[in-house]
Order: sequence, then structure tokens, then C-alpha cells
Amino acid sequence: MTSTLEPAANLPRGSVRDAKYVSERRQARQERWRLLRRRPSFVIGGVIVVWWTLCALFGTWIAPKHPENDRIEPYLKPGAKALFGTDSTGRDVLSRVIVGSRDVLRSAPAAALISVALGVTIGLILGYFGGWIDLVFGRIIDAVLVLPAVLIGLLATTMLGNSAPVVVGVVAALFTPIVARTVRSAVLAERDLDYVTSARLRGESSWFIMFREILPNLWGVIVVELTIRIGFAIFTIATLAFLGAGPQPPSPDWGAQVQDTYASDIVSGFWWTAVFPSLAIASLVIAVNLIADSIQAVAED
Repeated sequence: MTSTLEPAANLPRGSVRDAKYVSERRQARQERWRLLRRRPSFVIGGVIVVWWTLCALFGTWIAPKHPENDRIEPYLKPGAKALFGTDSTGRDVLSRVIVGSRDVLRSAPAAALISVALGVTIGLILGYFGGWIDLVFGRIIDAVLVLPAVLIGLLATTMLGNSAPVVVGVVAALFTPIVARTVRSAVLAERDLDYVTSARLRGESSWFIMFREILPNLWGVIVVELTIRIGFAIFTIATLAFLGAGPQPPSPDWGAQVQDTYASDIVSGFWWTAVFPSLAIASLVIAVNLIADSIQAVAED
């Protein structure tokens, strides 16, 4: 996506034109933010994300009961005594869902940030230099992308362990090639524009051009990609936890809750122990995707 404003590289530093450019960029950001706030999908997604973020930060205070220690009657149906019911040991499902947001919201954004940082760097290098570097690494990226992400993640965590840092690193590694390919395409559209040619004629180094000239014009693409990756990271981490590659029961982690209850409880008619954690995962993923779609729509206007 190419900015319609004249790039800062073409403006004399400290000049009136430079100040005007900065002012126009600030006004453009304010206008985009105003448009975002007017989109219902962005507002709805933002409210849901804020709610789960508050639960992740202050869950032990928000939850009506302790997610592991407080016990009531086993398998109470959702009702006045327990809004989401209780599980096989009498633990409050609502409290476990609230506190369970902590693990996924701690791991997913970290994995997304790492993947975007690495992917942007790789994409800038491949898109700017091209040639054999782009050819060799581009084929490697294409080969990695055809592999099932969850299967690779499961194999990696089986070999390396299922601690939180390992899961974050594995998910980040899975998403880095996707980000790199997206950024590479954006760089290809930028590298032959006038402001890049002007920087080359001034004798600027390739690294300066990539990170000081081209990168600022890719922020729209990067923000959209980061938001999308957070949504996918939430789903992937929850899936790995469900498959046993993550926090283990009795952890209130959403994926671990579903893994611990879906087979026996649903068959026995105690559907709420697995359904409510599943709905929590779905609501957060959908909310993040609503935000990503809104940002992308505003960026393309």
C-alpha cells in the first residue's frame, strides 16, 4: 500500500516542508482513528478484547470464586448458584473461564510480536535485494507454508517441551514465513518508487533505505498483519493446549479445560464444562478478527 503523501526522504530535514509533512501525517492518523471508532465491528471487537484483557490482568479479583481451590457441588447445571455451572470436582466454570484468559493473552500477543518483528526484517531483505537471496529463501518459505502449522507445532513442542516460552517460540516461528511473504510483496511495490531512488542517489546505505525510508510506509500493512497474527496465535495456542502441548489440567487455561472435559463430560450430558471455554476462545478470536478487518478496511480507503 503506497502512501499518497510525499515521503519524508524527499524533504529537507528541519525545513517548513518537513514540518508540513509531519503535520499532514498526524492529521491522517487522527482521521484514520476517527474512521475506526465509527465502525461497529471495531467497537464490538474492541469491547470484547478489553474485557478479556481485564480478565487476564485482574481475573483473580473479578472471578466470583477461586478457579482451583473453591469447590461446590460437582456438575451443577448453569444457574443461580453457578452461572456457568461446575465441573466434575465442583469448581466454578465461570471463574475458571475468567482466569483462564491469562495464559492465552500472555502467550498469543508475544508470539505475534516476535513473528512480525522477524517477518518484517526478512521480508524487507528479500523484497529489497531480490536476486538469488529472494529466490532461495522464497522457495524455503513456500516449502514451510505448505506444512500443517498445528502438526509442526505439536511435533516441535513434543521434542522441546511444552513450557510457555517454547510454545511462544514455536508459534512465532510458524507465523514468521507468512509475515515475511506479505512484507516482501509490499516492499516490491515500494523499492522502485522515487523516494527510494532519491535515497540511493544521496548515497544512503541499503539498511538505512530499508528501515528508515521503506519501513515507515509499510506501517499500515504491518499493523494489519500483527492484528491478524494475534488472532491466529490465540487459536493455535489454544489448539496446542487442547492437544496436550501447553498448560496441563487442572490449569484453568481454556484449551486445557476443553481437553480435560470434552470427551467424558459432553457424552455424559455435562456440556457446559467444555462449551463455555470453547465459546471464550471463539469470542476472542472473532473479536480480534473484527478489529483486523476494520483496520484493513480503513487502511485501504
